[in-house]
This record gives sequence, structure tokens and C-alpha cells, in this order.
Amino acid sequence: MSATRSIGVLMGGISPEHPVSLVSGTGMLKNLDPTRFRGFPILISQDNDWIWPDPASGSGTYGVDSAEQAAAFLIDPPMGWHRARFPDFQVFPRCDLMLIGLHGVGGEDGRLQGFFELAGQKYTGSGSLGSALAMDKITAKRIYQSAGIPTARYRVLARSEYVGVRASLEKEFGYPVVVKNPLGGSSIGMGIAKDAAGLDKLLASLGADAERLLVEEFIAGREGTCGVLANFPPLAPTEIRPVQDGFFNYEAKYQPGRTEEITPAGFPSGILASMQALALRCHEALQLSVYSRTDFIYAENRPGPDKLIVLETNNLPGFTPTSLLPQAAAHAGLGYAGLLTKVIEESLARGV
Repeated sequence: MSATRSIGVLMGGISPEHPVSLVSGTGMLKNLDPTRFRGFPILISQDNDWIWPDPASGSGTYGVDSAEQAAAFLIDPPMGWHRARFPDFQVFPRCDLMLIGLHGVGGEDGRLQGFFELAGQKYTGSGSLGSALAMDKITAKRIYQSAGIPTARYRVLARSEYVGVRASLEKEFGYPVVVKNPLGGSSIGMGIAKDAAGLDKLLASLGADAERLLVEEFIAGREGTCGVLANFPPLAPTEIRPVQDGFFNYEAKYQPGRTEEITPAGFPSGILASMQALALRCHEALQLSVYSRTDFIYAENRPGPDKLIVLETNNLPGFTPTSLLPQAAAHAGLGYAGLLTKVIEESLARGV
């Protein structure tokens, strides 16, 4: 691969996961192999303004060395940087590959991927169809069911059903019960109701911003996750043990000390193998490519044969240097910089 490959690193974005994306993006930018790639930052505001330097004007990180510096540049860009409101580009940050460090709506839901496909611009990760399928939790669950992948019982609510549905949900699911905005990410837009008051509150708060809600049975058990990386041996699953929180919520994911993450997971060997196999089945059923990460509950005391339940699949999982997929890759001997190179190589091979 030529040392002149230009890599635009997208970070920030329009979703509530904007701050985490700045961490992912700056980590990516700093860890690109300088002998093979010439990276430059593409900062995206929550209003969808794109800000970037001329790729030929410098080298290294262009001063974007931390999430804090990236946030400051979004407010006050250096002189000479380009600025455009997506998608009205007079100048476009064309490069050999867009390295997507975005999360959530507008980053991993297929819209940006579709734009790049129409523009003939190569980018990392899954295509527009797979991204859209995985991002919509309701669609993903229906695909799991059609593929015979075990997932929690659920019910879809239309906006017209949000009021007056509590008694029916209590009868069907009992408590606790899980309520989700089907387009949320990083456990933003979800909650666990432990009683009637909690359920009413979740239906009102999450329903304010969602045309549909996903209601799921609560499954008690141990949480785990398993990544898939194209043309690489199966990654070891990770066990997730929230220390302060009842489940792996946004704070548990991104605040130090809130979670124990154990790789390889301390589950029975048969469960570990099943997690790896199911993660690959989810990846393929959702038409994903390059990499993904699927989250599970190991419900060892659950009646019936299905002890391993799929929660959801992340088509652009967290990519900070301490995120779960990089941890699993490191356990397999592939460090963060090496993982970035692998993702870039596989994405270039996939084409637009």
C-alpha cells in the first residue's frame, strides 16, 4: 500500500454521541501509521458543519490532539481551514478513504454511507444498507428472528399507542421492562422501568422524540460482547460487569471506573464459542462488512435451551483506544494502530 494514501478522519457529528465521537476520531488520527497514511481531521458540528484543513498543508494531527482541542476547533477553526454545511459542498474533502469515527444518527445509520456511495468516495465499515438495518433496532430484531438468532421478546409501539398502553405492557412483560428508542445508540434513548411510575416516565420521555418505541422483556444475566473483524480469526468475547449501574448504560460505557471489562469473558467455553458464532451470524444477517460488535446477555438461569440472548449489533462500535473492540483485538495481538490499519485495508478492498 502506498505511503501517499490520504485518510480523512471524520469525528463529532450530529448525534448525542458527538463527544464520544471526538474521542474516537482523535484516537484514530493520532494512531494512523505515518509510514503508510497521511491523515487529516474532518470535524463535524452538531449542526452538520464540516470543518477541515487542506490535506497538503501539514502533517500529523494538524493540532487536533484531543477531544477538547477538536471541540475548540469546531468553535474557532484555524485560519485557512475549509467550512461547509453538509451536503452543500463547494469544496469537498476528497481523499483515498474516509475513516468514520462517528456514532449514532447521521454517522452509522446509512445516510452518510449512501452519500459517499453516490459521490464515489471510499469509506470505512459497512455499506449503507447494512448500516441502516443494524441501526434500527426493530428491523434488526426482525432479521434476528428470521435468521433463527435468539433475541428477547418484544413489542413495537406506534406513537398513537404511547398513552394508555401501560396496563397491556404490564400484563405482557411484567417488571422490570426495557423501553428503547429504536434509533438510539450507546444506550442513549433507553431505560429499564421497575414499576408503573417508571414505565409511564419512560414512555413519555423517550416517546417525545420517537415515532416508534421498542418494548422488550428484561432478561437477567451476565452481559457480554463479541466483535467480528473481516479476514481475522474469531475475537475473544468480553464480559461486561457494571460496577455502579444496573446495566451497561452510557455512563458505564464511557466513564472510568464504572465498569469491569474482562477479556476473555469468564463464561463456559461452550458459551464463548456460541457468542463468536452468533456474532458472525448477526454480522452476516444484517449484511455488515469489515467490522462489527454484538452485545449479549448470558442468562444461565433462564428456562429453556436459549441461555445466550442477542441484544443488538453495533455496525460502528466505539473506537477509542480503550473501547471494547480494540480491547478484544489487543488480546488477539493486534494493537490499536494495527487494528486501524486492518480496518483501512479491508475497507479499501471492499470498495465504495
